[in-house]
Amino acid sequence: MNYITLKEAAKATGLNEMTIRRLCKKVDSKPYVRLKDGKNGSLYTIQTNYLFDKYPPKQALDKIQLDTLYTPVSIEPIQGNTQAYTPVLAVKDELIQVLKDEIAYLREENKGLREENKELKLLPAAYNVTQEGSENPKKSFWQRIWG
Repeated sequence: MNYITLKEAAKATGLNEMTIRRLCKKVDSKPYVRLKDGKNGSLYTIQTNYLFDKYPPKQALDKIQLDTLYTPVSIEPIQGNTQAYTPVLAVKDELIQVLKDEIAYLREENKGLREENKELKLLPAAYNVTQEGSENPKKSFWQRIWG
């Protein structure tokens, strides 16, 4: 998983750093936020996939950020014939297409789960049914005394 600092996240999304901090403070965001030791102390970092799911990127990422986000695949150079690169490029293109399909599938699944979550939040809250099927839940001690 790839993590970037809050300053980099603000630059990538075009939002204020405080907006990203508010996102990090939400309870739902806790699994996607990590504390990283930096030069001047601790820095918060946020997972890029989660960040861009919440706020789409507005600007292209710098080369420095790209190096931290993606691990390069090392292929030893083939000497002489450039035709030897054709199968490697074909495999690379297939891999890119598979990954794009996977991203599209996961985004659709995520979208469906979010819609389902919204529908579940609209349902009335569950309540306890007490003795003899009465609909009033049992009151606490202080509620019975003071009404």
